[in-house]
Amino acid sequence: MDAAPSPFSVRIATFLTGEALSAIGSWATIIAIWGYAAYEYDATAADVSLFGLAFALPGVLLGPLTGTVIDRVGPKATLAAAKAVGVLASLALLTADSFHALAALSALHGATMAFSLPALQSMPPRLVGERHLARTNALVSLTDELAIVLGPAAGGIAIAAFGFRGAFVFDAMTYAVGLLILPLVRVRPAARTTADGHEEPPVRLRDALAGWRLIARSRLLRRTVACTFAVHLLYGMALLCEPLYVRDTLGSSEQVFAALQTAFGVFLVGGGVLAARLGERLASFGWVVLGVGTSGLTAVVYLGTPWLIVAFLGVAAWGVATAIISGPSRTLLQRSSPERAHGRVLSADMVAASTAELAGVGLAGALVSLLGVPWSITLVGLSVAGWSLWVAAADRRDERLPAGELVEPRLVDAT
Repeated sequence: MDAAPSPFSVRIATFLTGEALSAIGSWATIIAIWGYAAYEYDATAADVSLFGLAFALPGVLLGPLTGTVIDRVGPKATLAAAKAVGVLASLALLTADSFHALAALSALHGATMAFSLPALQSMPPRLVGERHLARTNALVSLTDELAIVLGPAAGGIAIAAFGFRGAFVFDAMTYAVGLLILPLVRVRPAARTTADGHEEPPVRLRDALAGWRLIARSRLLRRTVACTFAVHLLYGMALLCEPLYVRDTLGSSEQVFAALQTAFGVFLVGGGVLAARLGERLASFGWVVLGVGTSGLTAVVYLGTPWLIVAFLGVAAWGVATAIISGPSRTLLQRSSPERAHGRVLSADMVAASTAELAGVGLAGALVSLLGVPWSITLVGLSVAGWSLWVAAADRRDERLPAGELVEPRLVDAT
């Protein structure tokens, strides 16, 4: 019988609430940094885009290191250290006296998130039993989804009440709250032996690429990470395309853009609640592929048509599709890899996501200048949807093959 606590136990619910608050604070800081750069230093659009790079690039560069640290010292300790650094990084923003200093401190925030994100995603298998894993992963994803909706609003309130620097203090406080809550959470240590009884040696820096090796050797891991890459490539394109679409294709104001973002956020959270409620029923590769394919199609409906009502329907459906990908995909990654490698596997998934988003922004810049927003997003969205159909067909074909690859592999060579 599974004696591990439910995700709705008081301690775990408190922990997830603290994580949601920390994520909201991080989004508030991102909004404040962008505003601070624009109003205090007269930053151009190209200058502001550098901050997006400062937040995303550390996840790409530090991924192998973060995963190794998580598997070496544990996700809880890594998350606690990242939150402590987050407090300092947020307060350090108060000292920024130039555009370059603000950009450098933003990169420090990006490095903090490069550690905290995979550490948080590695915790569910240590928090709850197997029968609660899918639901807990969905709830962890919901903390990010709530932040996407509430973070900008919290940032706007903090800026209006206390100025840009007040938003930085608010973020430091949310990190501190999360740090104070962490000791309440009991985390089971990782198993130190493989399924065949061999004891794994301690994780070392030279094992940093073990997560990628596991992904390369497993069909399910490869395809799940490929799904992450495909859908985040689409998200990266949307970052550049959405404001241009509202301005040039719809001919609408920034208020319409804000309304579309609000609709996306509301349906994203609604989809996240549904994913948490369904839990295990969505924890399959078929649902992940369906989410990716639907994301491609709904992105086309949203950004590929000139009609406002269709755009609202498309962005709402896109929010729901997005919500059914993250939790189930992380459950698959955790179940298909050894527990002692969860940090490295989930960090590799983070690297794939961050790389795809950066590539998506660059791809959008190249395609939009040639084709415009609707045709560019139609080309990429249909490509993502078509790729998901090919993966689904390949997965059904492979179901007839032996499933021996799911036997837990050794993390390091005997030598």
